[in-house]
Amino acid sequence: WTPGPDELRLPSSEEEPVSQNTRQMVAITDGFGGLRLRWRGRRDVFVGADQFIYWDPAYDGRKNSGEPPLAPDVYVSFDVANRHRSSYVVWEEGKPPDFVLEVVSPSSRRRDKEEKKDAYAKMGVPEFFIYDPEDKSGPTLSGFELRAGHYRPLPQETFADGVLGVRSKVLGLCVCIKSTGTEPLDGYLCWYDPEQGEFLPTLHESEAKAEESEARAVASEAKAEESEARAAASEAKVAELEALIEKMRRD
Repeated sequence: WTPGPDELRLPSSEEEPVSQNTRQMVAITDGFGGLRLRWRGRRDVFVGADQFIYWDPAYDGRKNSGEPPLAPDVYVSFDVANRHRSSYVVWEEGKPPDFVLEVVSPSSRRRDKEEKKDAYAKMGVPEFFIYDPEDKSGPTLSGFELRAGHYRPLPQETFADGVLGVRSKVLGLCVCIKSTGTEPLDGYLCWYDPEQGEFLPTLHESEAKAEESEARAVASEAKAEESEARAAASEAKVAELEALIEKMRRD
């Protein structure tokens, strides 16, 4: 449950931060948040995001000293401690992650789809998924499973409500792209549970539900204030009539 010496020694961030566009950030946040909620309370499942994975013991932080670390947008590792990490060190954890998701930005397309894919295969990651929300030439979502050291494509399927996606055998979930029907953020990453027959809530949807709940609360409060105003007006009218009756009695 405690970090190993190499996790403490090796750098946990790059010198220059990497900026991401809105589509990429929404997908990463929804992907990471949905999986974190899925396995909350599990002490043997770790869900990470945008974090260095060191996988070559020969690498010591210098150029040409071995294979450099990778920083997947979202990853899941089973049978490891669920604890805070500065980085994920494969030789200290005893295994690579079981699932990796990369969300492509225009500047990282070639590296994510070619270089990183090959590196994850060498690392031994059983499943590699890639989401490219701005790719107009091919599928925006692709999934691969590792067979004999190489990634083989997983088939795309249609799930509830006609949503297209790819089934992850490792996660027991389906990675899907759900359409909002509006621009400019039409289409967002979500998770579908085939056993339960339902989509896991995403941050995207949770925010909409929160806004809807807040609107209902505001409307309810306004209605309550209106009822209170009517009741106060009625009380004032009754008091006015009682005063008039009392005056008539005295006269």
